[in-house]
Amino acid sequence: MGTDYLPNNFIRKTPNKLIERYLQSKGITPQVEIEMQVANSEKQQRTVKVSELEENQFKPIIELIELQNPEKQAEIEKDFRDINERACKAGTTCLIEESQWEGHNLDIADDIGQMSNHYERAMWVFLNHPTVFKNSGHFQKMDGVTFKKAFAWKGLNPKQLDSELEDFKQKMIEHYKKEGRGKHCIIEVLKRSAQERYCYFVYLEDYGDILNEFEGNKFKQRAIKPVFEVVFVYHPESGRIETNAKAKRDRTKQLYEAFCQGVLNMKKPPDKNSRMYNLEKLKTRFNFMPRDSQDNIASVKLKFVELKVDSKRRISFTDNGSRSDIYNLIDDALNKKNIPPDSVTVTKVKIQIVFKKMPDERRAKTVTFEIGTPDRCTLKDSITHQIAQRYVEKWGLISDETIEVEENETDIDAKKTVI
Repeated sequence: MGTDYLPNNFIRKTPNKLIERYLQSKGITPQVEIEMQVANSEKQQRTVKVSELEENQFKPIIELIELQNPEKQAEIEKDFRDINERACKAGTTCLIEESQWEGHNLDIADDIGQMSNHYERAMWVFLNHPTVFKNSGHFQKMDGVTFKKAFAWKGLNPKQLDSELEDFKQKMIEHYKKEGRGKHCIIEVLKRSAQERYCYFVYLEDYGDILNEFEGNKFKQRAIKPVFEVVFVYHPESGRIETNAKAKRDRTKQLYEAFCQGVLNMKKPPDKNSRMYNLEKLKTRFNFMPRDSQDNIASVKLKFVELKVDSKRRISFTDNGSRSDIYNLIDDALNKKNIPPDSVTVTKVKIQIVFKKMPDERRAKTVTFEIGTPDRCTLKDSITHQIAQRYVEKWGLISDETIEVEENETDIDAKKTVI
């Protein structure tokens, strides 16, 4: 994510020529008064364009913004905060990914690759491709979220048009009505092309609140109706459904059902035993193969294992780097307690994937994530986490049974097939 927003820092690092374009787009004449030294050593006031200032001359720009009315100042600050949020490597990655979606037919990678820093890249996209900029913000937030996961049919064409999603919208309203909120709802649908997935951003009315604010120099209170967001993601290749909804298991299940019915045209999600995490093969030594060379994986290591012995006992093992191989620890513990390996079940693991260090990186990327039965996984939505999720399936850590749609059928029971 971007650094904390500081106006001085933001303006200092964003090229003045782009700030000038931004101010013009807001109907502000981009001219400032500065004090200059003249030949006789006297100082003289001079009017110059923002683009004529030295890049470290941020004070005149701050003063120009402060001359605007409160509404305009608030609008500028919001835009600058949004741009500041994209002014980082993760933000740039999301900008490029969104631009390459077939809906935009752009490829801005070469353009922004020549720019001096992330602030210039973010501001340039904001000014030249506002839709790309807006959509990338959704994806940048998604990349930091841990989703709950379930599984549906693979290869479905989900509903995307607003007119098609009215039933889903009403189901979401009815669901949150029981909590005394969610009276109004809108849905935005975006598609991510890298690791194809359909993303549904559901905005619902939250509980009312009172906002304290200044209007000019007057303190006042204003009643507001905030919005809360629920995200759903559907992966056609694997049939995986994800949501960031914070709710107990039964309430989350209701949300999955609403999504399956209102978006995927299914009666309900498949039975919970159809597709869940299966960690039994990690009970004995596992070499985490195969791996694709293009993914640049340097190493994979099992860092933690939890075994269920019976209904009351669980044993856990951790590789902290200073002890012997984790499988030796497991074998020794089971032998000492005379516990047959077949009588224990793997309930939780932690896996670490280390990628090869790229030339433009200070250190190699690492993804460490947990999987717990039946359906817990801490992987998020960033590019490296998507790679890890793909290997969770490739290595067979999901039940052998998957769900595929019958040809020309929708509202019927799922057909079980073997991968």
